[in-house]
Amino acid sequence: MTAAITLDTASRLGGLVCGVTSPGRPALTELGGRHGPFVRERVVEHGAALLSGYQWADWDDLDAFVKHIVGAPLDYTERSSPRTELHPGVFTATDHPPTEEIFLHTEQSYNLTVPRYLFFFCERDAPEGGASLLADCRAIHDALPREIVQRFDEEGYLLVRNFLPGLGLTWQQAFGTEDPDQVRRYCADNGIEVEWLAEDHVQTRQMRWAVATHPETGVKTWFNHMTFFHSSSLKKDLAELLLEEYGPWGIPTNTFHADGSEISQDIVEALHAGYRGHQLDVHCRTGDVLIVDNLSVAHGRAPFVPPRKLFVSMADALSWARLRPVERTALPGGGPAGHTG
Repeated sequence: MTAAITLDTASRLGGLVCGVTSPGRPALTELGGRHGPFVRERVVEHGAALLSGYQWADWDDLDAFVKHIVGAPLDYTERSSPRTELHPGVFTATDHPPTEEIFLHTEQSYNLTVPRYLFFFCERDAPEGGASLLADCRAIHDALPREIVQRFDEEGYLLVRNFLPGLGLTWQQAFGTEDPDQVRRYCADNGIEVEWLAEDHVQTRQMRWAVATHPETGVKTWFNHMTFFHSSSLKKDLAELLLEEYGPWGIPTNTFHADGSEISQDIVEALHAGYRGHQLDVHCRTGDVLIVDNLSVAHGRAPFVPPRKLFVSMADALSWARLRPVERTALPGGGPAGHTG
């Protein structure tokens, strides 16, 4: 007979993270099988949960645990970050260089269907640096100047991406296909304008919402990629070089007001201050599992000294149509916001 698993929980980082431990280092899969609903409830209540001291060894363990908590892992579509798929539904957290910070963001909030939960599995923590950066998007929403929140809540924002050789992901990597017709079909189905400006230069333009309502708690949250994809999130020297060479509409990613006008410097500074003012560092140690409610909490990464091994799974697909009030389920400017479900 398998011994019962005792859970010890503690509120951390001002209540944003629920720490979960158990005596005796039980298997992660046993924790999920016995206490999956309890763990998920803590993630929703706090925004994130950090599980420490549980045993896991292979991909099957991670896959089984995710299924116990929320269901089967999702694929990674309409990509913006270089990742390597290690097992179906399990990816490297990112392949960005370790010397670079990854700014706070909510995973795939620019898609019409978004992952509700993120699972970060730490197989090996870095000898120096590498903290997971978290920020409460509910608090950011409430702290930003009301005129900024109201405008973007009502109008949404415009995301422009350019896929160019040698600059970020290619369109083949982003959309997972070599077939332009498949890209066109995907874009047509997902509210994206796509244009081949040259044989090797593809531009996409998509209107997206900036504010979501959490489907369980009813709390409004600042849920978008507007700051992450804005040119101001690049290193200053790089941003100046790219803008001079390609202009604001030609760089790999940039965001604008819904009418296509540039976002003013004072708004950009307020957005950055909103994220930075709520940023908290979580140090995942070897064996730890960090679960994030993607709708409530933004995540990022501090630079680190290798080696470091962190894997990610995404789960529980959720349509934007469930994240907006009924009267605003269309995309900004018109068009469907995705299938309900």
